[in-house]
Amino acid sequence: MLLAFVLMCIPDFSNWDAIPISASPGGRPIASRLLRPLDTSTPKPLLVVLHGMGERGIDSTSALKYLPKLMDTPKRRRDFPCYVFVPQCPPNETWSVISRTQISAAPFGDFPEPPMAAVEQGILDILATENVDASRIYLCGLSMGGFGTWDLLSRRPEWFAAAGPICGGANQIHAPRYVGRPIWNWHGAADEIVSVALSDHILQAIRQLGGDPKESRLPAVRHNSWRNAHADGQLVDWMFTQRLVPADSAKGARAMLQSRFSARPVSVHVKADALLQPAMEALAALPEITIVDREPIAGDVILLSPRGNLNEIAKLRQVLAQKQVHLVLLTEPQHENESPNAERRSWAVRHQARIQAIPLADIRTAASSALPVWSHLGVNIVAEAALTESGSALAVRTIAETLIKVVQP
Repeated sequence: MLLAFVLMCIPDFSNWDAIPISASPGGRPIASRLLRPLDTSTPKPLLVVLHGMGERGIDSTSALKYLPKLMDTPKRRRDFPCYVFVPQCPPNETWSVISRTQISAAPFGDFPEPPMAAVEQGILDILATENVDASRIYLCGLSMGGFGTWDLLSRRPEWFAAAGPICGGANQIHAPRYVGRPIWNWHGAADEIVSVALSDHILQAIRQLGGDPKESRLPAVRHNSWRNAHADGQLVDWMFTQRLVPADSAKGARAMLQSRFSARPVSVHVKADALLQPAMEALAALPEITIVDREPIAGDVILLSPRGNLNEIAKLRQVLAQKQVHLVLLTEPQHENESPNAERRSWAVRHQARIQAIPLADIRTAASSALPVWSHLGVNIVAEAALTESGSALAVRTIAETLIKVVQP
C-alpha cells in the first residue's frame, strides 16, 4: 500500500517529450519539453509557456507546473488539443531584462537574452517539424516569464495570435509594438514581488496609443495571480478564440495614428519606389496623414526609399539641416532578383543616414521577422515586385510605429 501511495505521488511526465533547443546550430542548448496533441493528423494550435524564476534548471521537468500541468489533464487534452512548448531557462539566467524599480521596468535589450533566442528558434523548429496551425500560436508566462512574454511579443509580434502576461511588466517605450495585439494581462494588486504599477504603466501607455488590452487587476492578490488566470483555464480559453490574420497588422497602425494625429494631421512627402507603392496608398487613405507635393516645411515628414532616390540624399540633408523636417528612410523587402551589390548599396545608404541621426522605419526587419511564420500560412509579403496586402499592412504598421516616436503632436 505504501509503495502504491508513493508511486501515485510521483509526477507523470510520460506525455512530455524532451527536446533540447539552441539559438543556433551547435549553440548551447537549453532544456525544454513538448506535449503533442493526441491527434496530429490535422493542424493544431501551439501554446508557448514561459515559467518563472523558481522553475529555472536543466532537468526540464520542474518547469511543468501550473499551466503545463493543467494542459496535460485528460479533459484539457480532449477539449483543447494543441502542442504545448515549455522551454526551461538555465540557472542564473533570465528570459529577458527584468531590472526594475517599484514603478518602472527597464527597456528590453536590442538583442534577446540567450535563453530567449533559443525559445525563438525552438518555436521555428516546432513549426518546421510538427503539424502546427501557424495562425494559432499563443504565448503566456508568469513572473519572470511574464516579463519574457512582453519581451518576446515586442520582438516577434507577427508570430502570435494572442498573449497572456502574468505579474510581469514592460517599459512604456515598447508600447507601440503592442497596440492592436490581443493581450490579456493579469496582476495581483497586492503583489509584493513585482509591483502592479509595472503592469499599470505599460497598459496605460498602450491605451494612450489607441490600444485596448484586456486586464485582470486582482484586489488583495499577491505574487500568485497565475492561480487566478489558470484556475478554470479562462486565460487559455480566451487565447484559443484568437487567430492571427497578417493583413490585420494595419489595425494597430490606424489606432496609433488616430490617437496621436487626429487633431493635427501630419504632412508626408512620399519618395518611395514601386515596391512600396501599395503601402504608400494605404497610408494616404488614412485621415491622419496628408500626402503633399511641395517644398518641405517644419514638421513635415519625408518618407524616402533609397533605391532610385540616391541622388536626393545630399539635397535632403541640406533641407534637414535648415528646417525641422523628419526623414524616415524606408528599407524595403529585397527583390528576389536583386543583386548583392544593390543590397550592399542600400545598407550603405542607410548607414550614412544613421550617422545623420535619421530615424528609421525598418520594413525589412519586420518582414524578415514575420516571414518564417507567415510563410506557413501561405502569406507572401512581396509578389510581382510589389507589397501584397499583408506586406503593405506590415509596412504601414512599421511606418506608424516610427512616426509616433519621431513626430510630436
